[in-house]
Amino acid sequence: MVKHSGISKYTSQYIPDALWDIFNITPEELKGLSVLESSVYLTRECNLKCQYCKIIKTELPKELTIEEWIEAMDILEDIGIKFVNIAGGEPTVLDGLPRIIKHLSTNTKMDFSIVSNSLFGAKKAEDLVDAGLKAYIASVDVLGGGDMKVHDLRKSSAGLKMLVKLKEMGVPYLCANIVISATNIDNVMDVVKFLSDEGIWVNICPIIWGKGDKWDEIDIEDERYRLGPEHTDKLKAIASELIEIKRGGALILPTEPYLEGLPSHGVLLDWRCCTEKIETPPPRLTIDADGSMMSCINMRGDVAEKYKIFDMRNKDTYNKFLRDWWAEAKSCDGCYWSTMAMASERQDMLTQLKNKPGWLES
Repeated sequence: MVKHSGISKYTSQYIPDALWDIFNITPEELKGLSVLESSVYLTRECNLKCQYCKIIKTELPKELTIEEWIEAMDILEDIGIKFVNIAGGEPTVLDGLPRIIKHLSTNTKMDFSIVSNSLFGAKKAEDLVDAGLKAYIASVDVLGGGDMKVHDLRKSSAGLKMLVKLKEMGVPYLCANIVISATNIDNVMDVVKFLSDEGIWVNICPIIWGKGDKWDEIDIEDERYRLGPEHTDKLKAIASELIEIKRGGALILPTEPYLEGLPSHGVLLDWRCCTEKIETPPPRLTIDADGSMMSCINMRGDVAEKYKIFDMRNKDTYNKFLRDWWAEAKSCDGCYWSTMAMASERQDMLTQLKNKPGWLES
């Protein structure tokens, strides 16, 4: 990734992190910031029903309009957000998505990415690129066939094709999400190496089981996807090989500390955003499709009933939300989403930088 002249040069002594390299941010800007990143569920609607995703389980009475999302993006920038990850559901089912991308690329200084299942045609791809798409994340869990349900296989196939297409169209930052489950654990490294060799970044996350809103309401037979203690040794081998090839230059997005935790946290799902003793801001601000401020990308939580993104215009309300988020998050049992874990690492780096004597004069 192309390095800017901003904060990335100050973080090399901490945890190497590719996302820092696209943050165009100066040390002076950090002083008043509490959270750098945001994830938004542009919609809860999706055109697939994948085994490990229960996002569509939560139905909302009303989702934000495109105009409201554009307003929400401006609010995120006003409170200091530097990076927005646009997800769902499936964001490309909304016809107005290119308008949001155009607004972000021309009217804000925030970096952004889209996470998609890639089930859209050439016209929409062209519209997104023309609007200013620079970072795209697809789901590619397997290459070819595998012991997975048809929706999971369909998404992987479409994701690989779309990444190749967008690369040809000149989109600079391309990444594939690989969700490790019991159905693809033996083939994960083949997928990683193939994608990296093709110049595509790879993100890794274990299947998140039984965590979050209504995820316990399983109405399909997906028990065989579950990671358990019997998979620990394989996860150790995967983590070790990922770290080795990452050090050798492979395009592995997760940091080494995250990969080292994969064998234990990936099975137990017990990593937590915060501790009960230390009040911290959320690693990422997560906005639901109705504008609610969620506890995290897994759960709406009680804060969603109290706060909307539009309330964050008021600085006092924003600070109150941050305190209420911590009060709720400290009771969470945990997960191991790579986006949340690495965002937490970046928050830790910010704290270290701010506490470093004379760091503004570095």
